Amino acid sequence: MTRQRLLHGLISAAAGLLLSFTLAQTFFDLASRTRIDQVFLVLIPAGAVFVCLLYVVPVLESYIRSVSEMTRRVVIDCAMIASLSSLLLPKFSLLFLFLFFLISLLLTIPAAPHVQALFEAGGIRRVFGAWMFASLFSFLLIGFLDSFYSSPIEVAALTLLLQAAFGVGGYFLMGRMRRVAGERWFDAVLHSVLFLLLTGFTLWLFYTSQRIPLFPHTFFVLDEATRWTFAYVSLLALPWQAWLHIRLKFSGFYNRIKHTKVYAYVSANLAGLSLAFAFLALYLVFAAVLNEPRFDVDDIYFDADHFNYRIRLTTDTWQDFYWRSVHPFMILLFRPLVDGLAFLLKGNKLWGTFLFVALGGASCVYLTWMFIKTALGNSVYASLIAALLGLTASHLIFGSLLESYIFLAASLLLFFVLLLKDKPLPALIAASLTTIGITHSNFAQNAIALFIVKPDIKKMIRFVVSVLVFLVLLTLLNNLLYPDAHPFFFIPSTLQAEQQNLFPFNTLRVQALIRAFFFHNVVAPTPIFYDKDIPFIQFRFFKPEIDKLSQYDLPIQNIASWSWLVLLIVAGALFVWNFRKNKHWRISLALIGCMAFNVVLHLRYGKEFFLYSTNWTYALILLMGLAWQAVSDRRWFQVLLLLFLSLLIWVNGQLLLTIINVLAPQA
Repeated sequence: MTRQRLLHGLISAAAGLLLSFTLAQTFFDLASRTRIDQVFLVLIPAGAVFVCLLYVVPVLESYIRSVSEMTRRVVIDCAMIASLSSLLLPKFSLLFLFLFFLISLLLTIPAAPHVQALFEAGGIRRVFGAWMFASLFSFLLIGFLDSFYSSPIEVAALTLLLQAAFGVGGYFLMGRMRRVAGERWFDAVLHSVLFLLLTGFTLWLFYTSQRIPLFPHTFFVLDEATRWTFAYVSLLALPWQAWLHIRLKFSGFYNRIKHTKVYAYVSANLAGLSLAFAFLALYLVFAAVLNEPRFDVDDIYFDADHFNYRIRLTTDTWQDFYWRSVHPFMILLFRPLVDGLAFLLKGNKLWGTFLFVALGGASCVYLTWMFIKTALGNSVYASLIAALLGLTASHLIFGSLLESYIFLAASLLLFFVLLLKDKPLPALIAASLTTIGITHSNFAQNAIALFIVKPDIKKMIRFVVSVLVFLVLLTLLNNLLYPDAHPFFFIPSTLQAEQQNLFPFNTLRVQALIRAFFFHNVVAPTPIFYDKDIPFIQFRFFKPEIDKLSQYDLPIQNIASWSWLVLLIVAGALFVWNFRKNKHWRISLALIGCMAFNVVLHLRYGKEFFLYSTNWTYALILLMGLAWQAVSDRRWFQVLLLLFLSLLIWVNGQLLLTIINVLAPQA
């Protein structure tokens, strides 16, 4: 016993001296002090640590003695690997390595009994998988958040929080993946390939975007100053994941979670939520390219007002530059949400808007998945159709650009989801208020859809009157909170501003309409470059002022457009052939009605049809998703769709590459 106490004392003394000397040398200017001050600066803290360790070391030894040899190796290896993260420190030294090894042992050994219990229960692989999942997503998320939360304490706290949250989520995910792989292996493979395609596309876009000198790539990767903190805390979290899962499992917490509505919702919609998260990352990267503050004028991208929206959402200047009444209470809808996101990012409103628009694009993907899953009950097919919408040229651009159109698409999608689920009238009114608040003309799509799906005159009158009454009241509130944000839509003189967007009807416009509604919104052509009027080159697909219309110039573009035409023809044939068997024929007719409304609207209105393309692209994709119902569960067709998505990534990736290459010299 005396020998053991002596050993504890030697270990405690050595650890105390090492810790005190390292701290004094690194942080407290040891070399600049007198000899006597150096002695006291090292020995006094060392003595305090020595006393603490005299009590701690025997307890740690009891933990180690109570577990198997394998568990000891796991715990010690975790401590060693965590200490090796000190290599990432700018001023690495062997002192740091030894110091962090000792600290790591002190922090990991108490978790040893729980690691032992997990070995005995046979759940070590699942917990390790959960830790890998948590580490990966924590790495991605903190790579973004450390641009706003940069101190070591903030990074450590965020890492612990995310390790715990994603660790629990990963624990359930590992079990879910094992079940799906065993029961529906083809679905698991198809989902995996789809996510690999999206991941590869996002990584390609990230590295390609660095051609633009001002591209803020540091916002997407861990800063050098925070890498060590993240790596060290994440590695130390591994043995403590065992403690977390043992405590949660045997306390009944996991069973209680499984009976909550949140768990039921996430479990039932996990594929759609995961897909939306993947598109969120993709859109956020491109948002940082398109909305770079250096590009400080409107009309660069397909006649969009991205600079106007950036000023109105990130500053106190919320007045519309163009004084148009078509967006009655858009500021009231957008500003509070942007401010809320900016609050989470420590007040950075610019990145709050980037995140806001990317969330709008991701919500369209999720709502499409929800619609197809609800209508047809096939999760894999729903993922393919949702990815098809997300990868269209229209949604790649407007899911990243600061504009209102992606949110209009989201509100229209939400309305159709609510119709499909047969939700009550108040829910439909709420969804329509978002639509009409963003752009009042598109409320017609809600009215058309409701009348076709539920042809009840009394309900229709209640619906229209309710929406219009709330429209007026919310417009007044909008202009009370944000004075002169918009002219009032109900004042006739404000409609005169729209006269400038009327163009003559001619043969080229008909051709442009057909391409915009069925081709250019999905498969991107080679854009028109226009170098007049503003200091930057403008991108267009249709330029009626000079009678130009984009074409498919590259062989890959022609292959993709012809492939899409074949899919369109197949969808049309299946729609007609199976019309009587179609349970959702009213929904399909409503989607056709919404597209027809947009065709009539744009016969003369609008000079760049692609600008408005999200207003009908959602309807086209949903309509085709329903039309392909007869072959939706056939594996060959699902593989065919996956191959087309790969082709779409290639072709529409060329549009993004073209934009980046043109912008790079101007940045």
